[in-house]
Amino acid sequence: MTHDRPPRGRTITPPKQSVRLPSVLVMTHSHPKLTRGGAEISADALFRNLRENGASAWFLGCSGPGSEARIGAPLTQPFGPDDYLYSPGVPFDHFKFANPDAHFPRAITELIAELKPDIVHAHHYTRFGVEMFSLIKRANPATRIVVSLHEYLAICHNNGQMVKRASHRLCDRETTMDCARCFPEFGARDFFLRKRYIQMFLGDVDLFLAPSRFLANRYIAWGLPAAKLMVIENMPPDVADPQDPKNAPRDREATDASTSHPAGPATRRSGKMPATTAPAAPKRMLRFGFFGQLSPLKGISVLIDAARRLEAAGVTDARIDIHGDSSNQPEEFQADVKAALAQAGPNVIYHGAYDNAEVRRLMQRVDAVIVPSIWWENSPVVIQEAFSAGKPVICSNIGGMAEKVRDGLDGLHFEVGRPASLAAVLANLAERPEQLDEIARTVARPLDRAAALQAHLAAYARALEK
Repeated sequence: MTHDRPPRGRTITPPKQSVRLPSVLVMTHSHPKLTRGGAEISADALFRNLRENGASAWFLGCSGPGSEARIGAPLTQPFGPDDYLYSPGVPFDHFKFANPDAHFPRAITELIAELKPDIVHAHHYTRFGVEMFSLIKRANPATRIVVSLHEYLAICHNNGQMVKRASHRLCDRETTMDCARCFPEFGARDFFLRKRYIQMFLGDVDLFLAPSRFLANRYIAWGLPAAKLMVIENMPPDVADPQDPKNAPRDREATDASTSHPAGPATRRSGKMPATTAPAAPKRMLRFGFFGQLSPLKGISVLIDAARRLEAAGVTDARIDIHGDSSNQPEEFQADVKAALAQAGPNVIYHGAYDNAEVRRLMQRVDAVIVPSIWWENSPVVIQEAFSAGKPVICSNIGGMAEKVRDGLDGLHFEVGRPASLAAVLANLAERPEQLDEIARTVARPLDRAAALQAHLAAYARALEK
């Protein structure tokens, strides 16, 4: 069964308060007050919307890496009476997603026995361990378990991203031999046993939610039963209920930056880079924005290389604003990014890290958002944020990105990992900026929070029917 985005303009009524909503324990591998990744943002939005609509709901997050030196109880409540934080006492086994913390089984068993939630909705099993699903079932057999899939963690040991470890080439499927070639420290037998171990505990899950059909199909091919999968978008972040994003005024800085500038040479719409001879008439300055982590798989190198190509081709009416940082990346990569940004040229402005609460205001300053990831992605929060701000998305032509962004309607695609392809798209837009205005009129409105909550409640009802 799938749950597609409702037709544009359709209103979905929130659940009536007279109907008893299921009680839900929402879990995620970190905590939104500690980190703001996509899973944490979605889980937090779900928890708060359940509470705001009258449901009994609790939140269970994890303290981050480095918290193994636990002092005191494994579960604490530093953020409120219905908000729990698990601090692991030992390093986590990321190979088979096993939690060796001897205190966790008792802690989670006692919590489930006390709360007796109708639904446990896990947005991750990292740091908790896949064994927790069996522990939950033993603690309260009536509780139904729902798991939102965010990456390909169960399938791929390389951070769940299905790219080759050394080359960053895309991986189309999982085999024990291929996995062992990526990780020679393990053998094919190890990967065979890893898969069986994870699948055994995932068997206790009643329903899996996938934010894209692409991701769902990957998990079905890996071995999850299709009957246990629903395609449903994650709960959107707070910015997803704008009053009128497509007509929202740009702030002063955005307006000033969009005035006419002497433009670079005209660009042919054939997809090739422009010639560098005759100057063109003054044009509107286009601003493109990148928002997120500066990491290898997020395609920051592709973006900077594309900017260099634009400068070399004399395209001066396209500017790229980069928002994000690389502080959680290896030091060698941080140094490479710093050097690349220093040499990126005048058409790249690096703004550094940003507060997620500011993302809507920052997106209002740009004409389009670039998502140059070189891995499959699933349903990036940044795409939802861009759509909620009425901004077209220029993205790689693979995976959940290509599924979410209709080429020519919600944005434009370019060939994944190809700076020349991205540069050509940006150069063509610089030649005909009105194309972005045309696309902005057809950008899909994201699922609003009322509709997203209805979709989740429908999923819970399906799980409770079992």
